[in-house]
Amino acid sequence: MEHDTDAWQIRLPAELQTWVIWPLAIESFREDSIPAAKWRGYDTGGRLCYYRHVYSLWEDVYDDEEPYRRLVVSELLEAWRTLDGRWIRNVQRSEGPCRCRGASYDSGFEIVAPQAIPRH
Repeated sequence: MEHDTDAWQIRLPAELQTWVIWPLAIESFREDSIPAAKWRGYDTGGRLCYYRHVYSLWEDVYDDEEPYRRLVVSELLEAWRTLDGRWIRNVQRSEGPCRCRGASYDSGFEIVAPQAIPRH
């Protein structure tokens, strides 16, 4: 577990930073075998106020040429708890070329209920 309190606001627009609770401590966890990582930030009361996860899934492809790895799906979800208890969330998701011809999705910055934020 690492503690990093500097990077939580990098992707949050400056005008939204006054709407959110700033984390006092951030834990990060990494899983190299997937690859995946998760960050959780906590306020002065120990409550979750920042959440981020990123992962990508790859598949091995074997054809007549050389084998290679192809992206199946990747996702970046980042969320910040607002002063009134709701959350600002941004989700960016990409699917590889064999899934919907390489579809990409960006939710923008949206206000969501606390239930929309992963807790694990």
